[in-house]
Amino acid sequence: MKISAAAAALLSLAVPTATAWTAVPTSTSIVRSSSVSIRSPSLLQSTTVKDAAMEEVAAAEAAAPASTNPEIFGTVSSSKLNKLYDLVVIGGGPAGVAGAIKAAQMGRRAIVIDKPKFDAGVLPNGLDLFFGGPTGLFSKALRDLAKTTNVAAMRAQHMDSDVIWKQITNGIVKLAMRNSEGQCRTLARYGIDYLQGSAMLLGEDDEANKAAESKFEDDMDSPEDGLRSVKICDAKTIDEDGNLVDSDLTVTGTKVLVCTGSKSTRLPGIPFEESHRIFDSDTINLLGYFPRSVTISGLG
Repeated sequence: MKISAAAAALLSLAVPTATAWTAVPTSTSIVRSSSVSIRSPSLLQSTTVKDAAMEEVAAAEAAAPASTNPEIFGTVSSSKLNKLYDLVVIGGGPAGVAGAIKAAQMGRRAIVIDKPKFDAGVLPNGLDLFFGGPTGLFSKALRDLAKTTNVAAMRAQHMDSDVIWKQITNGIVKLAMRNSEGQCRTLARYGIDYLQGSAMLLGEDDEANKAAESKFEDDMDSPEDGLRSVKICDAKTIDEDGNLVDSDLTVTGTKVLVCTGSKSTRLPGIPFEESHRIFDSDTINLLGYFPRSVTISGLG
């Protein structure tokens, strides 16, 4: 089965460092909505990708048996957080997850702390669509969808562009959710904690770090090696009664692995912020319509 020219164009969007200039959409309603800056949180909140993810979660909840204790991703009980970790990982990308798993395989106690890239990308059950994924996750998902999507066959069935784009975004969401939830399940199997929040590595001379050294002095294998504390903000923890509470806290480990990832390179002179038709591999998920054509800059 041949892939149409439009599908091939979608394939080219997957280049990790790519920048896409898309043709002006034909739908007047889309033109009005796309006049908003692509950096606007409200635009991200209203994208078909987000809506498709919500539909997937609702369908899964309807099919699953009722539970009195629904699973919430990215939360850890306060009792666990008050104990010393062997490894604290800052960043929940492929490197951070792999580092935590390696530590667990060696019999060490580990935690992964990750701040969601977009708040709107976090579903009601706490699942972050970007967790565990590489930079440009959605562009890579577009690439995979382009390999199996036959746009010509869809048009032969008189499908509108909006319907075709909905099919594509549904596929992207399924890939992203499968990856994210799979990473969370893997961490759980290895007994690795995963906490969503903003992390800041404290200095050795920080008062909180010195207090942790005194607190965990008897728990360290080599006290002379010291330890490091990480301050976490905007986290959600589970208290002794099983309630979910907003928390700012400090987590301490004998080792800290910083894996804060990378970002797309933006060439100078290209108006990413001002234009609603220019994207990089991180923001391509903001594309809310099926483009007639694209131009790619970058062959990463």
